[in-house]
Amino acid sequence: LLLIVSITACNSLQQDEETPGSPIPVASMNIGLPSGPATRAQVLRGRALAVNRDCGACHGGQPNPAADGWLAGKSGADDAESLGPFRVWPSNLTPDDDTGLGRVSARQIFNALRYGLRPGMTPDVEITSATPGQGNHPTNPNYLSPAMPWLNWRYMADDELWAIAAYLKHGLRPVSHRVPPSQSPPDHWASEFTVEKVGTHLLPPFPAQNEQLGDPSRTEQMLRGRTLVASVGCAACHGGAVHPGQDGWLSGARKGQAGLEVFTIGAFKTYPRNLTSDNATGIGRFSERQIFNSLRYGLRPGDTPDVEITSSTPGQGNHPLHPKYLAPPMVWPSVRHLPDEQLWAIAAYLKHGIKPVRNRVLDSEGPADFWASSYTAEKIGTLPSAPFPTANELALR
Repeated sequence: LLLIVSITACNSLQQDEETPGSPIPVASMNIGLPSGPATRAQVLRGRALAVNRDCGACHGGQPNPAADGWLAGKSGADDAESLGPFRVWPSNLTPDDDTGLGRVSARQIFNALRYGLRPGMTPDVEITSATPGQGNHPTNPNYLSPAMPWLNWRYMADDELWAIAAYLKHGLRPVSHRVPPSQSPPDHWASEFTVEKVGTHLLPPFPAQNEQLGDPSRTEQMLRGRTLVASVGCAACHGGAVHPGQDGWLSGARKGQAGLEVFTIGAFKTYPRNLTSDNATGIGRFSERQIFNSLRYGLRPGDTPDVEITSSTPGQGNHPLHPKYLAPPMVWPSVRHLPDEQLWAIAAYLKHGIKPVRNRVLDSEGPADFWASSYTAEKIGTLPSAPFPTANELALR
């Protein structure tokens, strides 16, 4: 699955707690950031982004920095994703010199997130164009595989991408874990990432063909929600591929569209929902609070009362005693870590910024406990995230 905004530094993190080991004076380390040495706040901000953008779903640890294997990559036969005749593995993102990102610079990581260029195969230079051969973009680029959702991440602001680079370089303990090299076609995916197919890292002007102005007094909030929806990668499952100018934007599974019909989870089939504001087949009949509750707590909006919920524990703080959760393909365990105002912005955009599309999607199936056993704190971590640093992270000062 292609899983996959500005966050005030550390606004959802607890106070740091020291763990054994020598603290690392981050302020003294120049990792190639345009503003100079990395800062503590920048590293913590990058951590929050790595959690809420679900890096761990593919690279290890789920959305939980305290989990075993957090961002250390996966190398098992079952961990590979098949893309046509090619197999790709989630790489080791820790700063280990031999098996991770230790030998690449922060700028090379930035270029990977903004332009999709494999950091070990791309010079450490500032790149200013998405067109091969222009603005230091390699004439024959070596791209990350389509399994990596860099097409969504590129919509993030520069300072957010630099923060992620700072966290990966200096917020993680290096882990020696060699991942098999991913395979790719002779053009190294270049034919998949043309501007004609994927556009640029700038979103089209608002409103695009699938959008509407809605309430003019809420345009700024909807624009924040729009950027979040694009950069989190909602359309990878719910339709529209990359940006709101493309057909099917967030209108749900449609028969005959490869990759959008159904996800099979054990014995159950689940279908990406219609997220447009259509009252009959989309989410138009749900309130913004119900959408907020689905993003924060994973509760199906049509099966959850329109009330403020203040606890993740069933039976407490208006959390239903017998909750009906969204199916596991939905990445709410990571999205829930976004600050309140960002979740409200997403809800506003989905309710008011997208044109309604009549597309009835089949109901998703689920076990008798409606996935409750899949969403324990042991499996998905806590909200807020575990205090920094965990055993997988470096103490900072």
